[in-house]
Amino acid sequence: MNRRHFIHSSAALVATVGATTVAATTVSAATPASAAHQYKLRYAPRIGFLNDLPVPRQLEIYAEHGFHAFEYNGLPNHSLQEAAQFRKKMDELKMDMGVFVVNSGGWKGDALVDKAFHEGFLKDVHRAVEYHKVIRNGWSTVTSGLAVKNLSHRQQTANVIEGLKRAADVVSKTDLVLVLEPLNVLVNHAGYFVVTSDHAAEIIDAVNSPHVKILFDIYHQQISEGNLIHNIGKHWDRIAYFQVGDVPGRKEPGTGEINYRNVFKAIHAKGYKGLLGMEHGLSQPGMAGLEKCFSEYTKADSWA
Repeated sequence: MNRRHFIHSSAALVATVGATTVAATTVSAATPASAAHQYKLRYAPRIGFLNDLPVPRQLEIYAEHGFHAFEYNGLPNHSLQEAAQFRKKMDELKMDMGVFVVNSGGWKGDALVDKAFHEGFLKDVHRAVEYHKVIRNGWSTVTSGLAVKNLSHRQQTANVIEGLKRAADVVSKTDLVLVLEPLNVLVNHAGYFVVTSDHAAEIIDAVNSPHVKILFDIYHQQISEGNLIHNIGKHWDRIAYFQVGDVPGRKEPGTGEINYRNVFKAIHAKGYKGLLGMEHGLSQPGMAGLEKCFSEYTKADSWA
């Protein structure tokens, strides 16, 4: 994921419940046709598709279109008081929240591959718990960071395991699950350490905590390794969260090469009850682009 773009753009949102009424006039109040579709899986649009609207209004639009969850990487850029306002709107709309990013600099120093940065990482985990207590989300993303030249692959893996074990202790008395995300190095994140689902699985098995699992980002794993349905099945018990994006371009399903209808069908057949974060861009801007995006999800979610 290009979190640097998503988080910086999300941080620009000024989200207050009082602003919702004014912003609502910019979008039609008519019930969207897509709301008639009863989705088989729990898709979660990301905050930031409509950057000119405050967060509560974005939530209203997602709910109007039949979605009952969302995700927001940049939540920690807001105060806890603002998070409480978002929670109030979530309760009103009966919505759940997916991930936000724990260590937003996980491609830099505050990562896991070098123990010198573990204390900073753990501070981020403690901060994430404070937001979790307010927003009551079920999952938060952790990233390994970039590989470093002065340590072997084996030592870096051991350091990631140690850091996640310590993080698991921090969240052990909460309902929060930390999800480690492999990222592709071919297009988006050159030098990133944890790339494949097999490597992530090795780490998760060693951590051995119900509070630390895999975030399987379908976009990244299509680029890194392909064989999506097989790898999802292979690591099923280790996966706690999915994210979506088509290849190439990282836009909504239907814009690239991934057969999302078959992928979603396979995930549904496994009995998945969690969220699938819509962490991608739009092939067209604005509300028209969002409507197109939601229409593509309706198509991909429709199978016999």
